[in-house]
Amino acid sequence: MSLTVAVIAALYLAPLFLNAPLTDPNEGLHAAVSQEMVERGDLIVPRFLGRAFLDKPILFFWTQAASLRLFGMTTAAARLPGVLFALLGIATTGWLARTLIAEDEDDAPGDAATVGWVASVCYATMVLPFLLAQAPVHDIALVPFTNVALGLLWRAERRPESAARDRFVAALSLGLSILTKGLEGVVIVGVAYVLYLIVRRAVTWRLVGQGVIVLAVATLVAAPWYLAMNAREPGYLWYYFFERHLLGFATDTQRHSGQPWWFYFPYVVGGGLPWLVLVRSRRLLLWTWLGGAVLLLSLSGSKAVTYVLPALPAVAILAAASAPVMRVWRGVAATAAVIYAVALIGAGPFVARTHSSRDLAEYFNASGKLPSRIFVFNQRLSFVYYLRPELRAQLRQDQVRSISVEALAAMEPFPHGAVVAVPADLAAGGLPHIPPLADAKHHVAGRYLVVVP
Repeated sequence: MSLTVAVIAALYLAPLFLNAPLTDPNEGLHAAVSQEMVERGDLIVPRFLGRAFLDKPILFFWTQAASLRLFGMTTAAARLPGVLFALLGIATTGWLARTLIAEDEDDAPGDAATVGWVASVCYATMVLPFLLAQAPVHDIALVPFTNVALGLLWRAERRPESAARDRFVAALSLGLSILTKGLEGVVIVGVAYVLYLIVRRAVTWRLVGQGVIVLAVATLVAAPWYLAMNAREPGYLWYYFFERHLLGFATDTQRHSGQPWWFYFPYVVGGGLPWLVLVRSRRLLLWTWLGGAVLLLSLSGSKAVTYVLPALPAVAILAAASAPVMRVWRGVAATAAVIYAVALIGAGPFVARTHSSRDLAEYFNASGKLPSRIFVFNQRLSFVYYLRPELRAQLRQDQVRSISVEALAAMEPFPHGAVVAVPADLAAGGLPHIPPLADAKHHVAGRYLVVVP
């Protein structure tokens, strides 16, 4: 087992040592937000270019800001918290598997400790968790909290002597999940456990009351930051919980909308490989967890592949609790690890460079000054993370803007001293047809062209 742990740790830590820049659209942007928190000394309001960043809660930013403060404004420091959360997700998946098997060994193919180890390996070598760990986002941090909360709520029903403590720790975990991704973790855990109780016909008023207390404690854990944030940015609570959560679920008016109802099924099937095809276990809690999460997310108007990540530990544990996996897990895991290692070392840095704006930042760093305005085509503005500190200090809120082809073509007159950063692949498609850019000078900046009208 020690060799397996070493291989998995090496796989997940490898991005810290490869020359792979932070990627667009999210990884570099979130790093820039955390960077600004450190430089401003403001740990309440996450900001980007001085403007409050309202789309994500604070916990992941706190851990990233702490890493940047301790280790410097490097790519590795920005990635370290996400990698650690990914490893914590692997560890808690194993813990949850051991907990379920230790309390109920009806269909377990092996002892609880072995099933726990295998579940950790399954989750670590599953396609989607591994891929998302290469450019960690907030959902990575959500997984360990939902694992712990669900496991302790389930165990509390079976261990009266430790039930109060288990529910309290579950509430703390849910509170931290609210600080990580709002109500997503609470809803996924709640749907999984409530469906489990309904199918077993085990719903009682006592359990309902205990659930209310757990939610109240979780709310108290998260409330201080949310209230402080709303005091600093009035209207934040309405925006985040009504517009982003309620409208995001009930309508297609929010970001990540417009996807078909079956959006998640290919990602669960493909992202659950190689282990999903070997699942034979019928363990009820794991199926209500996976099925409830996929159903709920499929009903939502807003859909993104990262949202389904907290449900995938269920696949890993279902696989580990299946007899066929216990016979072949070493070979399957070793094959997956070799494939991932070759892909990571051989293609990882190249893929990252083609999805990064680090070269754009280095262009401005070399020039020693910033233009009066910088328009970036259809990109989140993550190159800010790589600017030299003295250049970042000069930035104004509206100095850097993402812009579409249509908006640029309609701009009249074009601002004096402004430049346009265009991805090279887009430039090949017809920039001369945009009046401000026709016959303009341009400079190569990695995968960008910096056009000076």
